[in-house]
Amino acid sequence: MQHTRPATRIATYSLLVGIAVLFAFPLYYLIVTSLKTKAELFDPVPSLVPNGLNLASYQSVLFGRGFIGLLVNSVIVGLSATIVAIAVAFAICYPITRLPASRRLRGFVLSWALSLRFLPPIAVVIPYFTIIRTLGLYNQLPALILVYTIFNLPLAIWMLRGFLDEIPLEIEQAALVDGASRWQAFRHVLLPLSRTGILAAVIIVFAFDWAEFLFAFILTATPQAQTFPVGVQGLVTQFEIIWNDMAAAGVIAIVIPLTLMLLARKYVMTGLTFGVIREK
Repeated sequence: MQHTRPATRIATYSLLVGIAVLFAFPLYYLIVTSLKTKAELFDPVPSLVPNGLNLASYQSVLFGRGFIGLLVNSVIVGLSATIVAIAVAFAICYPITRLPASRRLRGFVLSWALSLRFLPPIAVVIPYFTIIRTLGLYNQLPALILVYTIFNLPLAIWMLRGFLDEIPLEIEQAALVDGASRWQAFRHVLLPLSRTGILAAVIIVFAFDWAEFLFAFILTATPQAQTFPVGVQGLVTQFEIIWNDMAAAGVIAIVIPLTLMLLARKYVMTGLTFGVIREK
């Protein structure tokens, strides 16, 4: 038994290292490709290490091709849609988790939200397109904010609902007994206690908004309203694929959500695991 434990530990570590390398290698190769010159891309033997720190692809993507404007659009749309979705989700989750509500009403609201998320984007993009054109919002950022909010609202509802369920009602009731109003109990008691869940929901929803492509591709036509993912697909032309520029755009696209995830990974994990153990 004593000889099998070290062997098991070594096998486990080896497996974990292998999995880490398997998942990290594509990201590493993406970064390496973005730092290569065009001449290096067509070497007979591909190299895993660039000859030098060549940032020409990043300059070409951001300034030569004007992707800096698309990056700003993605930030504006992602943040706006995330804030609106979290606010609406909190307004929906608060009554069904903190106020007296029947099980039927609660089940109906959660099932309705879940049914919205089950619809694949390709099934609703044409109706959304018709509605946006009718409203006169085609090729405008508010159209993307509206659609992103609707599509990611169920995710925000289910995340916040799981977290709010874990906060004891007695805490708010104690504040009400001490003379606080419902608004004061919400602002000074519930809201601070739910910061972790809100932060986790914000990061997850923003990541989905940031990576969305289909709606942005169909509902926009010019760089005035297009997002960064739409610009990246434009690097695949009829005659060539601009590999180093595409790799640089890919690195830029993952920097913001990956940085947020790494900085707030503790809160994200806490927010994702709240509410999965027990059901009230």
